Amino acid sequence: MSLSTRIMLGLGLGLAVGLFLGELAAPLEVVGQAFVRLLQMTVLPYVVVSLMSGLGRLDPQVARRLGLWGGGLLLLLWGLAFTMVALMPLVFPPLQSASFFSTSLVEPRQAVDFVGLYIPSNPFHSLANNVVPAVVIFSLALGVALITLPGKRQLIDSLEVLGDALLRINAFVTKLTPYGVFAIAASAAGTMSTEEFARVQVYLLSYVAFALVTTFWLLPGLVASLTPLPHGRLISRAKDALMTAFATGSSFVVIPMLAEEAKQLLREQALEGSDSELLVDVVVPASHSFPHTAKVLSLSFVVFAGWFADSPLRLADYPVLALAGIASIFGSVNVAIPFLLDLMKLPHDLFQLFVATSVINARFGALLQAMHVFALSLLVACALGGTLKLEAGRVLRYAATTLLVIGLTILGGRFVFAWSVDTTYQKDDVVNAMGLLREPAPAVVHRTPQPAPALDSERTRLDQILERGVIRVGYVHGNGVPFVYFNVADELVGWEVELVHSLARSLDVGLEFVPLPEGRFGAGFGADLESGVCDIMVGHSVVSMKEIAHRAFSTPYFHLNVGFLVRDARRQEFSQGDELRARRGLRLAIPNDAYYIGRLGRMFPHAELMPVNTVEEFLDDTRGRFDAMLLSAEVGAWWSLLRPEFGVTVPEPPIQQVPLAFSLPHGEPEWQATVNSWVELKRSDETVRRVYEYWILGRGAESRAPRWSVIRNVLGWVD
Repeated sequence: MSLSTRIMLGLGLGLAVGLFLGELAAPLEVVGQAFVRLLQMTVLPYVVVSLMSGLGRLDPQVARRLGLWGGGLLLLLWGLAFTMVALMPLVFPPLQSASFFSTSLVEPRQAVDFVGLYIPSNPFHSLANNVVPAVVIFSLALGVALITLPGKRQLIDSLEVLGDALLRINAFVTKLTPYGVFAIAASAAGTMSTEEFARVQVYLLSYVAFALVTTFWLLPGLVASLTPLPHGRLISRAKDALMTAFATGSSFVVIPMLAEEAKQLLREQALEGSDSELLVDVVVPASHSFPHTAKVLSLSFVVFAGWFADSPLRLADYPVLALAGIASIFGSVNVAIPFLLDLMKLPHDLFQLFVATSVINARFGALLQAMHVFALSLLVACALGGTLKLEAGRVLRYAATTLLVIGLTILGGRFVFAWSVDTTYQKDDVVNAMGLLREPAPAVVHRTPQPAPALDSERTRLDQILERGVIRVGYVHGNGVPFVYFNVADELVGWEVELVHSLARSLDVGLEFVPLPEGRFGAGFGADLESGVCDIMVGHSVVSMKEIAHRAFSTPYFHLNVGFLVRDARRQEFSQGDELRARRGLRLAIPNDAYYIGRLGRMFPHAELMPVNTVEEFLDDTRGRFDAMLLSAEVGAWWSLLRPEFGVTVPEPPIQQVPLAFSLPHGEPEWQATVNSWVELKRSDETVRRVYEYWILGRGAESRAPRWSVIRNVLGWVD
């Protein structure tokens, strides 16, 4: 039984075991990780040894030709891959979406250190920290220096012996691949969320289809059309390395396998020359320092993001995406994608979807990357060996077949998605169905204003609350999401509602929620608090010096980030804070709140600030009165969930953070001290953080059933 057959068997058995055991298969992940580390053990040393010995043996003229041909062929492969990126939107069905607030909106963007990535000040540090480009540059420099160095023969012979020893170790570890694949597949199949898969299946299936077409036809077909190497033999020779790369999710670990199979294929077709095998030893490891086809194909996520945000890329955007994208993926894809989303004026928080899809796409990306390395090494070897020829008939047949294959892929994808994908927007249903995290305290919710109870001026408010056993909580209905609102079950819920229930449980009292008149601000709220209509107020929580004259505030329990709520297509316009402050003619909606009007008005002196009483007044604007709305990004993200055609942006540098606190009556130091102590306690015991993660980040907002498995759902052997 061949190695690839045993790998397939291990993969199939792993999937079966994962589906049978479900989450009980999670411990097998440790076995999979150990196998991947064994594969990685010899890779970097092999890269150093093979590059040094391979380049060192070359003639100077051959080395120059290698640089020219390698660069030209790499550009050709990039062009083919980006063509696939540009064609992918033809598969997508229509869709509209939004997401909860993401902390990535306010995290400082890390710039790519290209100097540190490619120029090793300390090669041993680069080796120890797996900085592959820097290791390759160091090895290339040593190899080039050896080309014209006299007396190099003995060193090169020693390096070749060391390389053979590393290959022998790798060959032994490769025999363990079926077992490692079994463990990896079982743990993945048992723990991967089917809900997460369904949410982004359009991109997943599109990427997988285009990656497979590129792996098994586009790249090997190109090699077959330009060289004497048959397409079938090329696939047959590469299959073990491809399967291993797919199973482990890393093409880096199969570098030795790819180099050996490429040399074997050249020998088999009698194409090996004096330098062919040396060229393979140079090209295979060196190719990992440059963007590969799989990285270029990952730019398709930006195209997908445009479709997902209902803001598809224009034709003029594709040249920009190609140039900026390929330049940016010289570094990390996880850095490049957020940069490109901003460049294309797309919601930055969609990057979270990219992270979620990488669990599956990384496997197919590794498969494609392995084929990229294999194809590039063969093309370069044939080019420098004189067997790469441009024959019109073969190239035209390749082009016609490619158009047919891609056309069938697009038509098949459109059919599958039209039949299987439900693109109905449902996030508004999710937020409208959210309930309280913990068991609520006893509570009465009034829908109409209530008179103030008689207060005893001789006693403190805290004493009277404890005596009657109820905290009266004032709320303003209609503009309070996510702090206070009625959900689809007609329950009063929200971030601050959750917190005051916690306060009531701490004091062992109940709650009485009392509505306050809409449109009331400043002195009106203060009068309600001091008269006893309410003892604490939720929903209008931003601490403001102007408001301190009317009401007291507790210790801030959190800080929000000021940002812009804006139509998705205009997000990029509001990404640079300094430009916005200097920009004239901006028409900004702003909450009719003393803090926003005073403080933020001074920060945008050239803008026309237009106070609104409700966010809906901005969202429902059909006359073009507003360019954007200034408010907290966390609140804006909630509104974007309800109205997905809008998105949130936090400019750089950030505008400001605003403190959140509870409104309390003046002249009640005991009550204020009690609430302050409770706030500090709940911040220290992580209650505030857990409530924030639920109501703002949406963690746990969507109910998740245990992972389906045979042992649980069919046999009923476990709960």
